[in-house]
Amino acid sequence: MEPVKINVSVRDLVSFSIPGEESRTFSLTSAMEGIEGHVFIHGLLKQQIEPLGTYQQEVSVTTTFFHEIFLLQISGRLDGLIERDGNFTLCEIKTTDRPLDLLDESSNQAYWAQGRCYAYIVAKEKGLDKININLLYLHRKDKEIRTFEETLTFPELEKFFHALVFPYINGLKKHYEWQNLRNSSIKELSFPFPEFRKGQRIMSAAVYRAIRDGNRQFIQAPTGIGKTLGAMFSAVKAMGEGYADKIFYLTARNTTQAVALRTYEMMAEKGLRLKTLQITAKEKVCFSPDTQCTEDECPYLVDYQQKSRRIISSLLNETDFFNRDFIGQTAKENGICPFELSLDLSTSADLIICDYNYVFDPRVYLKRFFQDRPAENMCLLVDEAHNLPDRAREMYSAGLKRSMIRKVYQVIKKTLPRVAKALKKVRKALLSYIGKIPAKFTSTPLPWVLNDTDRPFELIKPIENFLYLAEGVLNDETPYPFKDELATLFFELVHFLRIYDLYGDNYATIYRRDKGDFTIKLFCIDPAPMLRKRIDNSKSSVFFSATLSPPSYFREVLGGNEGDGFLILPSPFPRENIFIYIENTVSTRYKHREGALSYLTELIHKCVSVKTGNYMVFFPSFEYMQKAAREYLYKYPGDTLLIQELNMDENQRSEYLAHFSEYGKNTLIAFAVMGGIFSEGIDLKGECLSGVVIVGVGLPKICDERDIIKRYYQKKNGKGFDFAYTFPGFNKVQQAAGRVIRSEHDRGFVVLIDDRFTTPRYKSIMPSEWFPLKTPKENNDLAGDLKKFWEKDSPK
Repeated sequence: MEPVKINVSVRDLVSFSIPGEESRTFSLTSAMEGIEGHVFIHGLLKQQIEPLGTYQQEVSVTTTFFHEIFLLQISGRLDGLIERDGNFTLCEIKTTDRPLDLLDESSNQAYWAQGRCYAYIVAKEKGLDKININLLYLHRKDKEIRTFEETLTFPELEKFFHALVFPYINGLKKHYEWQNLRNSSIKELSFPFPEFRKGQRIMSAAVYRAIRDGNRQFIQAPTGIGKTLGAMFSAVKAMGEGYADKIFYLTARNTTQAVALRTYEMMAEKGLRLKTLQITAKEKVCFSPDTQCTEDECPYLVDYQQKSRRIISSLLNETDFFNRDFIGQTAKENGICPFELSLDLSTSADLIICDYNYVFDPRVYLKRFFQDRPAENMCLLVDEAHNLPDRAREMYSAGLKRSMIRKVYQVIKKTLPRVAKALKKVRKALLSYIGKIPAKFTSTPLPWVLNDTDRPFELIKPIENFLYLAEGVLNDETPYPFKDELATLFFELVHFLRIYDLYGDNYATIYRRDKGDFTIKLFCIDPAPMLRKRIDNSKSSVFFSATLSPPSYFREVLGGNEGDGFLILPSPFPRENIFIYIENTVSTRYKHREGALSYLTELIHKCVSVKTGNYMVFFPSFEYMQKAAREYLYKYPGDTLLIQELNMDENQRSEYLAHFSEYGKNTLIAFAVMGGIFSEGIDLKGECLSGVVIVGVGLPKICDERDIIKRYYQKKNGKGFDFAYTFPGFNKVQQAAGRVIRSEHDRGFVVLIDDRFTTPRYKSIMPSEWFPLKTPKENNDLAGDLKKFWEKDSPK
């Protein structure tokens, strides 16, 4: 039997059994200073040793170990190796902010373990009877060194090495036993329904092939095909064949996560064994939101690693399903952080259901999986992929406000004058860019906005200097009352520097002056290069949505290329189940909206008066929706109107949607905003929703950022207005229209109001199932046509 070959680093081998120092500290400069510290000590050792011996730095070492069916190849790079008079000394170099006199030999067992593991490999390779190990600590600020030494014989090192490697192999055995059990259940897993829906089998096959062949696949699958099950079932089947080690199911909304979780449970009821984890945002699950995420401040992080290892081992034996409620309850019972628990469970999970952030956002992405190309075969299933371009623009943009700096400066200037002085220099550098805004703006009202393609390099050195000083304060145990404000600014500036490093031709710098404030924003125009980098770190990725048209647009903005698969599936439902009408005698352009209000409200009333039911009307903005609501209620005071409010919380959203559970007795007309929380991700089947009226073509509000996007793509591909306005806008239209037909038994209407809908530009990107189009030109009796449509559904 061929041995199972496993590549493992010395660091990972050690961390499996011996937890290292907690890394929940504030650090930006530490990594660079760690490198500089190594260089500093290398220079000192070389100077001290070389007259009498040799000193090698950054030495790569490797060894193999065979046990049962496993052949481990263990490799790493030790910091330094001294040879003098036939004696060898291995050097492990660490940098620290802690006072050196507080350190002792037991300060970090993981450091010693790495050193001993390296020492074993060197002693074995060179046939040494014994070897010396030096653990050197360099204080980052003072550049002082403290050294701890030990000498071990080869039998002692071999015993220690075996104490590391055998638990690791036992862990591998458990992992492979689990994989065999999991794969056996996958092999036996049948599709959860008697048959696939129309188009669902084709989608499933495309997902399976993409994972098998390690490709990117785009899929536009209309509502009702069963996209979640179609994608997840085939991905799980591919995992069972060895084509994927871990599946990430990525969503933009909690409602979509809920569907994914129900889909997993459906397969689990059929016998599937799959470790499945839901990762929820830290702020939504935190037990101690008013404390910092450090062991000194948060009681749920005290001795976290020691507690969590025991708990996780028990949980993995207890269940396969780790959703938000389960993790929260378990963490509460054991007094540990639920968010950290979910992150640690991710290493053992087969299926991870989470937000886009945990793969793509540079602030919170799961570094353990995506920092470098992982050894595991990762598969990304990106649901609601039409949302990712704008989300990614936010992730890869960063801003710095004068008001943010001023607020922190005011609270630290007396207590921390040195840090405040450094922050004042950041503010000075920021305000030096006000001169970028030409004098011609002074005659126009605020805000004044300007953009260019130059990086604000004069900000970087002051920011780095401030962060260096702030890091020391934040890692200090002194309970400053302003620590939260300082920490918030610290992380904003860290993000600003990271985005600055990414800045390229796909970025613009935006300068904005408001009353009493000034902002510099590093604006990501085109996120495709960054998305592509993350996607390339996975074996395969599948982007799917009901609205991924036109294909050329989404392929470009999501980091794809011409060689990627793009599947467009037709609607699985009969065309006669939906009545589509375009009122193209009305313009809802901004300058025409006021004049169109009266006719618009009459048309809405006409649509909802033919049949008692629940209806939704989508508007291009809150302002216009509110004006229309006032006009409508003035004309039809007896009608029941439900109006979306600004910034609704989860309870208010649930109350809004609860109104749709009642139908048949009275007509409900719900006003909402296109592209908002109710225009996608809600499932109102059957009589819960009878029709949708869509006002306007959904164009994003004209603004400086959209115009920057327009100019960028105009230069890149000649489609600037479409990429900035037309395509994102029509996507919102399609999502709103998709609320009507949710199952094969649903019937309803979609009425589109705007003369632009029948222009060649819009007709060319409309779904094929919308044709043939009905307009006033063919028949001006909308109420009569709707009556005939509903009569077809009436009982004989």
